[in-house]
Amino acid sequence: MNKSYRILILGGLGFMGKNLYVELLKKGLSADIFSNTELLKEDPFFNLFKGRLILGDIRNIEDIKAVINEYDIAFSFAGISGAASSNYCPYLDMDINLKGHLNILEACREMNPHIRLIFPSSRLVYGKPVTLPVDENHPLRPESIYAVHKLTLENYYLLYHELFNLDVIILRISNPYGPFQSLSVSNYGIINLFIMKALKGEKINIFGDGHQQRDYLFIQDLAELLVSLIPSRKVSGEIFNIGYGEGISLYDSVMTIKKFVPQLNYATIDWPENFKKIETGDYISSISKIKALLDWKPMTNFEEGIEKTINYYREYLHVI
Repeated sequence: MNKSYRILILGGLGFMGKNLYVELLKKGLSADIFSNTELLKEDPFFNLFKGRLILGDIRNIEDIKAVINEYDIAFSFAGISGAASSNYCPYLDMDINLKGHLNILEACREMNPHIRLIFPSSRLVYGKPVTLPVDENHPLRPESIYAVHKLTLENYYLLYHELFNLDVIILRISNPYGPFQSLSVSNYGIINLFIMKALKGEKINIFGDGHQQRDYLFIQDLAELLVSLIPSRKVSGEIFNIGYGEGISLYDSVMTIKKFVPQLNYATIDWPENFKKIETGDYISSISKIKALLDWKPMTNFEEGIEKTINYYREYLHVI
């Protein structure tokens, strides 16, 4: 891969951004990070970061315009997560996730129309699956403000591709887990939340009977895919499902964690009303399209990924 690529990670201090940055370093590549938050010295990422940190807010288009023309590729990760919480703060979600990304697109159109933009959407745009596994042609029926905005953003990105020939790729990502997820945010990352509770000796609450399946993807597999998209222009304007391609129930996921944390304690409880309203039921990604076009498939099975994640927390965050 050409190591002269100029790479920007918008929202690079989030879960995906940090893991992508580390993977870029492994490949001998460098990147700058655009964020509205400064690096914290107690964050284990602090000692790994060697790039340029650009402080800015995607809600301010001038912040983006000031730097975007310096780059060949931008990973458009900035935003806020949380399907349940978005239904109670729709204007905040709209302000950051919709206005912010429209600013990114407009800044690129005006200042750098040849840049490649890689945007992470969500499996939540599908809503409750009608058939499994879910492919890219499945009906789109989002059930939260967050998911509605993700779908709207997909259409923004595709429209700018059609109207202005912006080079965009959209990834509908299932349920990633692994190192570098913030412990202060509980709106997303159920597996990481379960692991931290287990390691701290806190009870894990499983909603319902725990039989609902999810498609869990180890974050390093996702990061490797993201790096592989840097030079590839044959998939501009495409949407891809990204997951492991297999379903694991919440109960089985907790039992897998228990293999490595025997003291794990759990209980099944009734669904909280705000989560029950947006529960999609079983979800499994069909990843046949990206396998066919890019010859990609995830390499880390669930048990291996769980072990790696637990080892990370034990080593870097000094939990038992």
